[in-house]
Amino acid sequence: MAKQDVRIWRRGPAPTPAGLDDNHDYGYFGPGSQVWRVLLHPVAATFIGQVTALLELPHIPLQAVLVDHDPLAVQGRAQRRMSPIMAVRRAQRTVGVPVPIILGDKATADRVAAHLRRYHRSMTGTIPGTGEPYSAQSEELVLFAHVTILQAALLVYENLAFEGLRPPHRLPPAERDQFWLEAKQFGILMGARPEQIPTTCAEVAEYYAGIAHRFGVIDSFGPDLVVAPTVAMLRGFSPSQLRELAPILLTALIFPQLVAVVPRPARRNLGVPAIADPLLMLSLWLTRPAMLAFAFRPFADAMNRYFGGPDAMRLAAHARELQERVA
Repeated sequence: MAKQDVRIWRRGPAPTPAGLDDNHDYGYFGPGSQVWRVLLHPVAATFIGQVTALLELPHIPLQAVLVDHDPLAVQGRAQRRMSPIMAVRRAQRTVGVPVPIILGDKATADRVAAHLRRYHRSMTGTIPGTGEPYSAQSEELVLFAHVTILQAALLVYENLAFEGLRPPHRLPPAERDQFWLEAKQFGILMGARPEQIPTTCAEVAEYYAGIAHRFGVIDSFGPDLVVAPTVAMLRGFSPSQLRELAPILLTALIFPQLVAVVPRPARRNLGVPAIADPLLMLSLWLTRPAMLAFAFRPFADAMNRYFGGPDAMRLAAHARELQERVA
């Protein structure tokens, strides 16, 4: 594999791994935490972004942010042709933020989180068709992003992660609640108000029930977020790009299984009819054994290096060493 340009993922200087050189700065989570247990699994690192997108796309204010500010939507409207590698870079840049926050020391987490808050602060506008103002750094959207990112990690882990030959399984209730309690710090770093952050599974369910009215489709969703970027990337495609697009094509191949991973209410928000649920769950059951490939370290490393880059590989390798010490 060609040497990767760390600038795709990096925000500022190289991140410092948690617990480096036994300095006892294990970041905000650390070895033995449920957050590390879930996020360090290679299948979670590979598919968290895709499942997060499935949870987030039906959210009306977030759609408005994407229409106005996402580079794929903006350039898709402005250009007749763009390389599909842009979609790859978009996914890679997104992964470049949470990994150092979760696996870095506190100084790294603080610095990258501050960059994230600054980056989102200028993303403001109004929701098409309503005139309602939005801000990417608003309390509503920061909290929504926190919950969906962490829920995506948990959903991927519980549905697709083999531990050795042990098949994927739902964590015990106490461990699931511990995951959400520990994850609270991630939301605080993103800028969410601590008192609003759910810290148990029951509170997460209450949170989603309280925002049910915020899901739908804005007027420009199809033309600006789906049609324009897709057409522009199809026009910009060439066979020489296939190697770099291979992991994205893998995602497309198992897209039905990723839809099956999200809860039923989220599938309804995506417009998937209830009649499709049995077929989706069957496809998930039939293809789940293929996730054993992530137990093969060279394959898992290749996928994680592609999505997360060299820094993420270094952070994860050191974190796994720490995990093994407390196992």
